[in-house]
Amino acid sequence: MRAGRKQGAAVILLLAAALLVGGCALDPQKAKARYLARGQNYMKQGQYASAAIEFRNALKIDPRFADAYYQLAQAQVAQHDLAGAYSSLNKAVDVDPHRVEIRFARGQLNVAAGKYEQAEDDANLILEKDPANANGYRLLGAALAGEKRSEKALAAFAKVVELQPQDPGAYTSLATMEISLSRWAEAEEHFKKALASDPKSIPATLNLANFYRLQSKDAEVEQVLRSGIANNPEAFPIYLDWANLLSSEGKVADANGVLDQLRTHMPQSADAALAIGDYYAQQHDSERALAEYRRGLSASANHLEIQKRIEDLYLSTEQKEAAEELDRQLTKQAPQDVQVRVNHGRLLLAQGKLLDAVMQLQKVAKESADSPQAHYYLALAYWRNGNLGEAGNELQQTLRLSPGWPSALVSLAQLDLAQGDTSAAQIYGQQLVEKFPVEVNYRRLLAAIYLRGGQPALAEQQLLVARQLAPDHPGVRADLGQVYAREKKGAEAGKELEAALQLDPSNAGVLGQYTDFLIARQQGPQATARVEQFVDAHPDNAQGHVILGTLQYQAKNLSAAQANFVRALELDPANVQAYLQMGQIYQQENQTDKALEQFQKAFELQPKFAPLGTMIGNLYVQRGDAPAARQYYQKALEVDPNFAIANAGMAWLDAREGKNLDVALARAQKAKSLMPDSPKITDTLAWVMYKRGNYAGALPLLQECVGKAPESGEFRYHLGMTLVAAGQQGKGKEELEEALRRKLETNEASEARQTLASLP
Repeated sequence: MRAGRKQGAAVILLLAAALLVGGCALDPQKAKARYLARGQNYMKQGQYASAAIEFRNALKIDPRFADAYYQLAQAQVAQHDLAGAYSSLNKAVDVDPHRVEIRFARGQLNVAAGKYEQAEDDANLILEKDPANANGYRLLGAALAGEKRSEKALAAFAKVVELQPQDPGAYTSLATMEISLSRWAEAEEHFKKALASDPKSIPATLNLANFYRLQSKDAEVEQVLRSGIANNPEAFPIYLDWANLLSSEGKVADANGVLDQLRTHMPQSADAALAIGDYYAQQHDSERALAEYRRGLSASANHLEIQKRIEDLYLSTEQKEAAEELDRQLTKQAPQDVQVRVNHGRLLLAQGKLLDAVMQLQKVAKESADSPQAHYYLALAYWRNGNLGEAGNELQQTLRLSPGWPSALVSLAQLDLAQGDTSAAQIYGQQLVEKFPVEVNYRRLLAAIYLRGGQPALAEQQLLVARQLAPDHPGVRADLGQVYAREKKGAEAGKELEAALQLDPSNAGVLGQYTDFLIARQQGPQATARVEQFVDAHPDNAQGHVILGTLQYQAKNLSAAQANFVRALELDPANVQAYLQMGQIYQQENQTDKALEQFQKAFELQPKFAPLGTMIGNLYVQRGDAPAARQYYQKALEVDPNFAIANAGMAWLDAREGKNLDVALARAQKAKSLMPDSPKITDTLAWVMYKRGNYAGALPLLQECVGKAPESGEFRYHLGMTLVAAGQQGKGKEELEEALRRKLETNEASEARQTLASLP
């Protein structure tokens, strides 16, 4: 007992000593200060997520800690969580409404969100407390500019210059306002003063260069950028801006020369290599981009940003094996990095593991709700899975997190276009063109939307501007040719399509468009000659052989067509169109088994194509294999539950077998509502009604079918059987006899004869 008491006393003494030693840890003021300091240290290292955790820890101790709210807002801005940052700053203002730096930070977010009146209120409070506060005038000027009160905004920015005459940003703000008032000379003077106040300032250099670019003063632009590099040889954004200028003028070699200067000056800079790689990636030169990224890794082997860029490049260029290898490395190296996790989801998507991709990206989007990339790629995964509504929701969330993100706007436009909503697609297309007026592909997209919406004149306007911006862009010329064809401007259409082929002689897509144009103008021989010329020049182009085979098939030259389709599949075993065309040839030759084999290969490559699954089901019906037909109809309906022909096919099988007639009726009615003018679907609905004993309902539908297709023995057979069942034996007899004079299946013909034999 005494030994136990002594041990207990010793434990108590040890605990007391620990409490004394750790007493500062229990001091809330010291604890929250320590969390704040840790967070600030993480901010300096660029580890914003870790910084945010420390700031939140401080707030758990003291929910009225204004500094922690303010710092948390900075971390949230760095992570592009503007909504979270705004909430944190509001709480900071509630705690300490007179802290000018907090008011200024919130005012900046108000300006960014277009809340100009609230920003003006923040600015006025700052200036009431400190009439000589330059940031207060800077914020006031931005708010007034947003409210279109240009003269007052100009006065506010002039006050900033007065208070901070050595600040390049002050002169820049003043110059920007003067541009809005068309005071070009004054704007130029202040842009120059901005640069003179700090000749090494990268923003001041680029702003003056862009001012001259706005006025098409290319010589002045080049001079400013040359001087900028001379004054700041390690400022790689200036090199890149100069390279972009030269590239836009078609001086690609000169642009590469500028980047060579940067490499020479900073040979061991991983960040410079990253920037050059990004430049080439934007130019769609993946080989050079990859070379630069790898050069950067030679200087910094574990540079995470470069490694993520390389994986992104692999995924964008469908190099799945290389992406998979890098993915394994990065998921070990940085398992919590949001972009690494997003890229893992993208890899799953590229590998066709659609459900796994959705689950992965759902998890990332939930745990990193402020990541626009997570929501964007989750949208693409939903889209690939056929969940168009969820895809649209995620794309909208992407835009809320990253307003104006081009990829999200493009995808929303394409999604709406895929669903036939050209009005909604047009809104996104117009936003893209307004934000990026010199981006040719956005004008092409908007033109496609206009054309789809039946507005070819507006499409033409966009493409004429695009042609002016990029006269040697084959896609623009081909698109313009398509628009001219729609407008019945044959000569202009042919000229543009021919120009597109001359600019890109190996482009089979353009060849196909040109071929369609010639066929539509009854110029079949010219089309065939043009395609033969293409195939002779590009014998290993699979699509060229497909186009030639299609023309030969249309000309009833089946052996030549088949030879070209076989050659296309030798060159490209995944060419779906070649399989489909081969299947059609076998169908025409009544070789159903071979046709099915070709169509099934195509369906394996495109399992989400409901019409193809339905066609295979129809072929199995013709063969009398109902179970196989059901299997393919079901696959088609899993892809598209509203595909009318698949619904009708399932209903027909049930009606013929006399089972599940209630379900069959629902399917047939659905098909009829989706395709009300199809006699075949109307006949299916009527036959289901007949099988259920609803002769009165079936009769008018069958009369409609016979009226639309009087040559159909099947329709007349169904009408005759229904008339007999309804008690109209005379008319029924006439229809059955007429049906037998036409083509009928053996079973139907036999039943028709038996019915006729039973009639008086």
